[in-house]
Amino acid sequence: MKPRKYGWADKAAPYKSWRYQWNVSGVHDVDQIEWRGDYPVAVLELTTNPHIDQKVKDKVAHRLWYQFSGRKLRHVAKALGVPFYIVLMDFNVEKISVCHQTSPDANWADMPRDVYRHWLSSLQPSPSIKNLNARETTNSP
Repeated sequence: MKPRKYGWADKAAPYKSWRYQWNVSGVHDVDQIEWRGDYPVAVLELTTNPHIDQKVKDKVAHRLWYQFSGRKLRHVAKALGVPFYIVLMDFNVEKISVCHQTSPDANWADMPRDVYRHWLSSLQPSPSIKNLNARETTNSP
């Protein structure tokens, strides 16, 4: 990834704050959609906590299973035909835990950074995704 000129500041924060105040249905951002070439392979919800233990994992999983944001993110993943993962990490990204949220009590996998990188890098598009017309998911000529 090329370095960003102005760092990682969320320049859309003022818009998001303004938009969340509207009394029109709902809005939710997607943290990441992981791609391989022209094809999506996963929707990721990234969340942090100063420490990671089972109690924290349970609270995060509960929130993302029952509240608006998790329901809508699972909907986006289903529409794309890809899995939905919660990625929980400490503030230094030294501890990472991943949950493929298929149920409210889905298991978590704790991973060191190198294992997480290998796991995420190994995700591949499902055969059904490859049936999509790549021109519909990219700006290919």
